[in-house]
Order: sequence, then C-alpha cells, then structure tokens
Amino acid sequence: KILRVYEYIMNNFTRDVCLDEAALQANMNPSAFSRYFKRIHKKTFTQFLNEIKIGYACKLLIEQKLNISEICYKSGFNNVSNFNRQFKSLKKTTPTEYIKMYTSSSS
Repeated sequence: KILRVYEYIMNNFTRDVCLDEAALQANMNPSAFSRYFKRIHKKTFTQFLNEIKIGYACKLLIEQKLNISEICYKSGFNNVSNFNRQFKSLKKTTPTEYIKMYTSSSS
C-alpha cells in the first residue's frame, strides 16, 4: 500500500501534491490515510513531502545552475517566502547560507 504512495510522491513532488491524491494511491480515505502515514513516519504527510522537496532543492542549490527563485518553483513550492521558511525550518540555515557553506567546504 505505502509503496504506491512513495512512488506517487517521488514522481509528482515538483507539482502540487495533496493528501487526497496520495490517499487515493493507498485506497484509503484522507483522514484514515493521514493517521496511517503519521503512525508509520512519526510525521505528517506535509512534513514528509516538504522534506523531499527541500532535499531536491539542496541538490539543485549545490549544482549552482539556477537561482534560488527558480529552485523554489522547480522543487514544488508555490512561493519563495514559503520555500525560504520551510528550508530554514528543516536545514537551520537559509538557501543563500547553504550555498555559501557548501562552496566554502568544497574549495
């Protein structure tokens, strides 16, 4: 059941993924799926999804081919301020500081 959900998330995280769509993948109603997901992962579906998006954003930041705004949208976020807030919440640093840390440690 959960493998289909993981596959769905990994194939679609760069666009707007919602709990209802993920619940459909597991053939569950959204509230039951939400409880099930939280019991397995010890975090909400949204927290899990944001971790996937931020991980992808980190990869793009390290590649240094796009600016932060482009990375925000390519990672599946709808606005830069939310992206910055989620990034800082998970990584304890801003995207700009993350790039600086990575470039200084790799030189």
